[in-house]
Amino acid sequence: MISSPIVALPDTDEADAPAADAPALDLSCVSCGDALRMRLAGEVDHFTATPLRVVLATAAAYGYRHLDLDTRAVTFCDSALLGALADWCRGGRTVSHTGTSGPMGRLLAMERDLGRPSAPGAWKVTGR
Repeated sequence: MISSPIVALPDTDEADAPAADAPALDLSCVSCGDALRMRLAGEVDHFTATPLRVVLATAAAYGYRHLDLDTRAVTFCDSALLGALADWCRGGRTVSHTGTSGPMGRLLAMERDLGRPSAPGAWKVTGR
């Protein structure tokens, strides 16, 4: 069973003190059979997506096949989130949504508008 709240702070230099106040990603997940139920909150970008990638890679290595993703509390997201989900979907793994924030909905809409409906994989929207 994987169950963990993970908070990721962006990498900062000692001289870059104002960046310490930067928003973080709060990631929590619980396993259920061969599925993960994951809740993301905060900002998901290049700097904060590393823990998400690590959790998903580890879950894939342990044989998990489905990700049930709740992004209702995501305040910002960019292509780093789509990249992490695309990596997850390799090998036939799937993703569904139990909740989608405005920023996540806009990111998915842009992805569809760019003509890449197959990336990041098998999307099944189950709620908003």
